[in-house]
Amino acid sequence: MAEDEAMLRVLGRIEHTPQPNLLFAGVQYLMTKQGDGPLQRHYPNFGGQPGSDVESAFREFVLTHEEELVAIGATRHTQTNECRRCVALLPAVWETGLDRFHLVDVGTSAGLNLLLDRYRYRWDGVAWGPTGSPVLLETESRGRPPAPRPITVLSRTGIDLHPVDATDPDARLWLESLIWPEHHDRRHRLRAALTQAADADIRLVCGDAVATLSRVIDDLPSGEPVLVMHSFALNQFSPAARAALDAVIEDCRRSRPVHRVSLELAEGADASAMLSIDTGEGPLAVGRAQAHGEWVELYARP
Repeated sequence: MAEDEAMLRVLGRIEHTPQPNLLFAGVQYLMTKQGDGPLQRHYPNFGGQPGSDVESAFREFVLTHEEELVAIGATRHTQTNECRRCVALLPAVWETGLDRFHLVDVGTSAGLNLLLDRYRYRWDGVAWGPTGSPVLLETESRGRPPAPRPITVLSRTGIDLHPVDATDPDARLWLESLIWPEHHDRRHRLRAALTQAADADIRLVCGDAVATLSRVIDDLPSGEPVLVMHSFALNQFSPAARAALDAVIEDCRRSRPVHRVSLELAEGADASAMLSIDTGEGPLAVGRAQAHGEWVELYARP
């Protein structure tokens, strides 16, 4: 694509970022909507395998559907669709020491991470969670093993600029289209998690977190503890917006306990993210994890 002027023209017309991700997802989205076609035989998620003419078939599809793909790039966004990040988020929640809390997820998409206490987990030799859960999250455990303990989530609220309705078939299809064709396990996991989210009591709030978080927390029962969580969201915030979010959380702490758990890309990091907690005394790095939860490393306790 980088050497093809016509393909670069299409990429340049896609409004939202990252343009390549939206283009690839848009192609899968359109193929699913339109049914069988010559490009599908190259895609593992449609039962095919890449052949020698995959590049020319992809190019033909993109140029034939250029206007549709441009429209997708102007109306769709890349959004969280990997609940396996909970293999890192949940151990960090345990590290905060909170037993009962209202959970608020910033950049929530369809709210999959809000169900972190309803999934079944395996960190190598450590297992936790309801055995009947349709979602099993397995990961390689590095460093210190997690220390499971009972928690009670009093309510679940997600904030997103473009929240996803887990009951909407088209919205579900878009999240699935963002998964690479050969990632079968991720696709099956997403479907199971979306089905669980569709039946859960989740409140989705549409808006900018800096502008809405304080109101969301104020709407919760007075004085009860809140845990604010976010993963792979701050990379979309400007430095000023990050500072403003910090200030909002600090201000909310004047009236109630507000703890924070984050899994965010560190400066200069490659495929791993820093896992941190903040119980009101400043951020503390407690581990790191692979971007899609393939492994998690918890640091030794001081």
